[in-house]
Amino acid sequence: MPTKIPDAQDCVRALWLLGLEPPVSAADLTRAWRGRVARTHPDRHIASESRSAAATLLTTALNDARKVVSEWIESGREWPSSGRAGGPTGSRRPARPASPEPRVRPICTRTGLRAGDVVRTWPYDGEPVTVAGTEVEAGPGGVWVTFGEGGAERAERVRLAAYSCPVCGQCAGPERERYVVRPCPECLRDLRRLEQRPAEAARVRTAIEARAEVGRSVAAALDADDLRQRALDRRRWARRLRQAGADDLHAALLGAFTRAYERWAAPHQG
Repeated sequence: MPTKIPDAQDCVRALWLLGLEPPVSAADLTRAWRGRVARTHPDRHIASESRSAAATLLTTALNDARKVVSEWIESGREWPSSGRAGGPTGSRRPARPASPEPRVRPICTRTGLRAGDVVRTWPYDGEPVTVAGTEVEAGPGGVWVTFGEGGAERAERVRLAAYSCPVCGQCAGPERERYVVRPCPECLRDLRRLEQRPAEAARVRTAIEARAEVGRSVAAALDADDLRQRALDRRRWARRLRQAGADDLHAALLGAFTRAYERWAAPHQG
C-alpha cells in the first residue's frame, strides 16, 4: 500500500505537536522530538496502566509528527502558508516595514485560531465574522486576525463565537443550528501547561470543572440542548477525576486534550 504524502495540514499539525514554528532544520526537529518524547515515553509511566496507555498514544503521535516534518524538510517544499501578498484591508493597525513579511499559518499557535472560526470583535456585541487567517508581525509585534468579510483586528480584541469545547463544555453564541466543535483557547493553553508542568494537573481539572459550569449556563441561555448536554457531561467527567491519583489525573487530562486537538485539526473539520 503506498504511503500517504504529507500535505500542508499534516505538516501544521506535526509542527504544533512538536512545539515548533517554521522554518525548521533537522537539528531543530531532533531537539524538539527528543525533549517531548523524554517526558511522554511509556517507560516513565509504567506504574500506572492508564497513564502508560496515554503516554504510548502521545509518543506514537510524536514519532509520526517527526516523520512528517522530516519528510517536509527533505522535500524542500515551502513551509505551509496562505501566502497572501500585502496586508489585510480595512485594518486600523499602524504602518510597519514591508519586510520581512508576516507568516500566515492555517492554525495559529499564538491564538489557537484557524481559518473558518467564527468570532466577535471588541466590544463583542456585533454580528460574528469569519476568520480568514492570522498574521504575526515582524519583531516584537503582536498577532492580527484577518476576516473573510474584510478588515483585521488585534488578536486580544477577538473572541470565539458559535462554538462548543469538547474538553470543558465551554461554549458561546449567537444562536445557531450548528456550532463548531473545537477546543476553547483556555483548553489549548492548559494543554501546553500540562505538557510542560504535569504538577498543574489538579489546577487544570478545577479550571475545566469551572468552565463546564459556565458552559452549562451559556447553553441554557442559548436554549441549545446539545451544548447543555455536552457541558453537563464534561462537568461530570471533571468531577469524577477529583478522586484520581496524580498519575491517572494527568493521563486523563492529557488524553482528552490530545484527542480534542487532533479531531479539530484534522482536514475538513469546521
